[in-house]
Amino acid sequence: MKKKNIFGSKKEITVSKNPLEWFEYLKSNNCIKLRLFYKSVKEDDHKMAGFVGGGGNWFIETIYPTHSDFWLSKWIHDKNSTEKLWQVTYGKAMENRPTINQQMDITQTRENLKTCLENISEFAYEETTANWGRLFKNAKETLENENPEADFYHYDLILWNNYDLENRQLLMSASKAFVFGGMGSWNDMSFEKKEIEEKYNKLSSELYGSMMMSITCAINKDKME
Repeated sequence: MKKKNIFGSKKEITVSKNPLEWFEYLKSNNCIKLRLFYKSVKEDDHKMAGFVGGGGNWFIETIYPTHSDFWLSKWIHDKNSTEKLWQVTYGKAMENRPTINQQMDITQTRENLKTCLENISEFAYEETTANWGRLFKNAKETLENENPEADFYHYDLILWNNYDLENRQLLMSASKAFVFGGMGSWNDMSFEKKEIEEKYNKLSSELYGSMMMSITCAINKDKME
């Protein structure tokens, strides 16, 4: 974890070498809590989501009694490494800003994601393959699953006990619907008919935006909020 020199030079100061040290650093500076903040970069963020630096920016908002700081990840490719090809650090991108603590209505957010998944699932069954249709259908059904994280690969993603069932359902539904990568992904498609191509782009953009809102809503509205 790094922060820029407060006098504006390009020099970076390392404040911790791992997340646990960073938590202690934040605690010693009277940080109250952490929240996610997503900022879209362009209208078609979903098309770049499979590339480093693409898909919009995810900030960690560190909230203090009178202000917030915002930390952003930096991915550096290490061509000499045989184990970890990417070195990831977080740097303080903005400091002493008004607190955002982005909160959304969870019922409305769930309904929006459900609608997006229904629409794109129908499109997938009609214009692509059954595999894509089933993927979106499964993501939608996760919104009603009593144990939504059971078959999720990254089971240690969050502390599940800190979140109500509807939050966990929302997070898992959005996560299972993430199809926006590079070659071979949902993004790697094109259609001859202009109207179908336009519908594909529209539904994809709507789903991606809804997913980003869903992740933010699910994580930021924990049991302590």
